Amino acid sequence: MIRFQNGRFVGKYDTSDYGGVFQILKWKLFYRRKNVEDGSTLKPVDMSEKLASKEDFLCWISHASFLVQLNHKRILIDPVFGNIPFYRRAIPAAYAPHMLGKIDYLLISHTHYDHFDAPSIAEISKTSPVAIVPLRMDKPLKRIVPKLECIRLGWYECHEQDGIKITLVPARHWGRRGLFDKNRVLWGGYIIQSADITIYFAGDTAVGEHFQEIGKRFSIDWALLPIGAYEPEFVMKHHHLNPEEAFGAYRQLGAKKMIPMHYGTFRLSDEPLGEPLKRIEKIAATHPGMLEILKPGEVMRL
Repeated sequence: MIRFQNGRFVGKYDTSDYGGVFQILKWKLFYRRKNVEDGSTLKPVDMSEKLASKEDFLCWISHASFLVQLNHKRILIDPVFGNIPFYRRAIPAAYAPHMLGKIDYLLISHTHYDHFDAPSIAEISKTSPVAIVPLRMDKPLKRIVPKLECIRLGWYECHEQDGIKITLVPARHWGRRGLFDKNRVLWGGYIIQSADITIYFAGDTAVGEHFQEIGKRFSIDWALLPIGAYEPEFVMKHHHLNPEEAFGAYRQLGAKKMIPMHYGTFRLSDEPLGEPLKRIEKIAATHPGMLEILKPGEVMRL
């Protein structure tokens, strides 16, 4: 499925060679839409008083950033609080890092800038979390915070402590931050479990049989699935999900409910920022009880 070879991870779920350099240039030069509605329809809400709760909760901060509380432990996933290289935020993060309290576990899915943000990690690391990351991510993390404790996982490897089990699971994607570091770090999603609750965070991923495989291994209550950055299709279909594909992935997983993410925050692709939400709302309207669409900043009791 995946292997480390000649200094890089390669295998079945590596999509780094799809929509390659020439396809990207073709898109940028000839297909990129210039005059497109670019306003995000998202409006962050302030539910900071609920962040002090001692009960289990989940909070969508924005984009792919989530705060999860299970068994009185706080798990922060892919934190990005500001702008990232080449992209400005369309909406502010719902909360500043200091508002989130003591973070016990920091999870990073892969090295792309909209998931692995050095300033955000440096700020969060002031609360001394334990970082749980894919294989070989400890090296770039320790360049940001040298003394950060890191636990490295391969696909389907897990770390269990404090009544919480965290498992790295496959994603059909890839990783890179510079010109010469493609796939030197593994990528993936996470299963986060307590005795009562199982959450699946997909990270970035394209369609694939891994959803059905993960669904067979875990009984998922909440599936956090990306729905944005899907146009133009000839490039993005290899790396991301559109809303309909995300809903299909949710059904393959056999999860009880789906929460959409990865939309309305950064304009990473050509679709209007408000389009993914409109499309997922149509799906939700025809499938009542299956989706929970959160506002940025919304705190949901689990």
